[in-house]
This record gives sequence, C-alpha cells and structure tokens, in this order.
Amino acid sequence: MSSHSDIAYFRQRVIDEKRRARAACEGAIRRLHLDFAARYAERADEAERRATV
Repeated sequence: MSSHSDIAYFRQRVIDEKRRARAACEGAIRRLHLDFAARYAERADEAERRATV
C-alpha cells in the first residue's frame, strides 16, 4: 500500500469509528470506538509524516 492510500485508509477509518461512536447505545462501546478513532488518527499522522520525508 502506498503512503497516500495508507493516509486515505486511516482517515476513512477515523470517520467510520466516529460514526460508530455516535451510533453506540452504551458509553463503554462509544469510548471504544472513540479510542479506535484516535489510534487511526495517529496512524494517519504517522503516514503523512513518512510521506513528506
């Protein structure tokens, strides 16, 4: 996978996980999805840094 497709994949996962968090009925599940979103955002940031080097 190229850096640009990595970035797009991780950014899309952030959007998906935030959507799942909003749809979650239980607080624990909501927090889990928000944690996933934060981790995907970190991965996207890392991929962007690698792409600019």
